[in-house]
Amino acid sequence: MKQTSTKTPSDIHWTGKLGWILLDWAASAFSTISITLLVAYIEKVVFLDSPSEVSWGLPGGVIWAWTLAASMLASAIAIPSMASWADRHQAQRRALAASVLTGSLSCMLLGCVPTSEPAVIIFLVALATTAFDLAAVFTGSILPQIATGSDADKLSASGFAAGYAGGATALILATWIVSNREQFNLDMPRSLQIAFLLTGGWWFIFSLPGLLIRTRAPRSFSLEPNTAAHQSFLVSYRELFRFQKLIPFIAAAVLILGAVQTTISQLSSIAMEEFALQPQDLVRLVLLVQAVALPGALLVGWFSTRCGRKAALTACLIGWTLVLVAAVIVQNVSQLYGVAIILALVLGGIQSVIRAHLASLAPLQHSAAAFGLMQVGAKLTGCIASLLFGVVYAATNHPRFGVIVLLVQLLLGWWWLARRCNPCEIPLESTSGSSKGF
Repeated sequence: MKQTSTKTPSDIHWTGKLGWILLDWAASAFSTISITLLVAYIEKVVFLDSPSEVSWGLPGGVIWAWTLAASMLASAIAIPSMASWADRHQAQRRALAASVLTGSLSCMLLGCVPTSEPAVIIFLVALATTAFDLAAVFTGSILPQIATGSDADKLSASGFAAGYAGGATALILATWIVSNREQFNLDMPRSLQIAFLLTGGWWFIFSLPGLLIRTRAPRSFSLEPNTAAHQSFLVSYRELFRFQKLIPFIAAAVLILGAVQTTISQLSSIAMEEFALQPQDLVRLVLLVQAVALPGALLVGWFSTRCGRKAALTACLIGWTLVLVAAVIVQNVSQLYGVAIILALVLGGIQSVIRAHLASLAPLQHSAAAFGLMQVGAKLTGCIASLLFGVVYAATNHPRFGVIVLLVQLLLGWWWLARRCNPCEIPLESTSGSSKGF
């Protein structure tokens, strides 16, 4: 396969790295709006007091949980083939562009579909969420092309920090529109729809610099001309199993990330259903989380470069365990805010360290496949966790008890990480895919 660039990560101009950071800034607008205004729109507008034939006889919170589960399953189906294709054709940026376009357009269409079409709204939510997951895969797959070793830790942490800043800024703008809707002669549903239009535009526009990154091309990787697409798909993933440190780490990461991502997506339901938080109160809670998470991500990135990724992961896992235990037993809003602050400190840190370590482990010519495999696993475990969360919620009428499922999954991932993996064994100055096995 023809190589289009010979640049090394150290040759990448700072504007290219800034463009990559802006990918997190852009995408976080959707993730932040999703866990605040979008969940409120689904539960409090679209499916509030809906006839049983419209809501399928289920509360809005259960529909939201199962919509997320469906999107996770769709991600698990779509990611492997798309990641393999991107690696074969060295087309990570093209795949990223397609994901961003699909997600941002779906988000903008949410601003156009009337509330009388709940099935279409659910479909668009699932499509946008799936595209968001795909974009995360290809954003991660570009990281080893622009940074390695401790630089990857710093850049990954900076991306998450920028994401919290971008998500908070987008949420403030969207909330301002909703709060001042009467000045624009808008009702609540229409003001929320305009907020979704803003979110989709934000995601697309701020992703453009990152889509123009000039990076080094992966090492040449080619197949026989008559090799079928499904065979090349299998070749890409079979190659990953030659890297003995990679697969055990991904196995632990998918359990941890599945629990973490499901917790993030369900936090809003817990806040609204258990503590009767109104949308504006939920926005304030999320803004607090974003404000604390920004320095938290940078702090974990610094800690990882100074003390090693194993120490950073252990600290984050302790924090997440405390969050999930506390989420089951909190009794009032003040305690909820305390849990939110602890969550914020480790929110992006654990994802940042995992992303940086996978970038160090992944073979460069199969970086999208490696990130895709981790994302697929995380979505499958997240799908199962969301389904079980919804089942427990429906059975008990208390979403907090569903958190027990997430706690068990997190501890299982931690146990596997401690038993089979050692995230400090890859030197921070190593390059991606430079060492095969132990």
